[in-house]
Amino acid sequence: GLNSPFENAARMAEFTVKQTLSSLSKFTSGDIIKAFANRMIDRSTAASLLRDIGIRAEDTDYIISTAEYKRIWAFTDDQISGIRNLYKKRIYNEDNARDRLAKLNLPAEQIEVLMQQWYYDKVEELDSTWTTAQTLKFLKRGLISSDRAKQELYLNGYTEERIKVYLRDLKWTPPKE
Repeated sequence: GLNSPFENAARMAEFTVKQTLSSLSKFTSGDIIKAFANRMIDRSTAASLLRDIGIRAEDTDYIISTAEYKRIWAFTDDQISGIRNLYKKRIYNEDNARDRLAKLNLPAEQIEVLMQQWYYDKVEELDSTWTTAQTLKFLKRGLISSDRAKQELYLNGYTEERIKVYLRDLKWTPPKE
């Protein structure tokens, strides 16, 4: 028999709800690739999900391979950053850092450039200096030479003239009555 307008309306409403739910629950290709890149799903699951959302089989392989390369590059970048931090914190010496970089199969020129950059970064971050008060106290107690004290004060930004005044003041004694 013929369906009543009411049944048709109910069927249409049900169809609309199902369509809306299915479009809301659908993954985008971006969601799938992100899940694959973050190792939440494996290659075959990613391929199957991509095909489910209408991506041609021959395209899924290319998309997944590209994501895999990006994942490997990001991992290598993270490892390089880790090696750099350990070198700058002086946990790795130059040889350790070079060995670790070589294990990442980086070209020799790239290792050379990284080591040069890191060396200059390390030199720019000189060991912290003593405060002016610490420097003068150490000098007064004879723990450091006056040359070393001059160097520390210079690193703290004092001019030659001010350094001389500090050192003279340290030796100053009140006149005897």
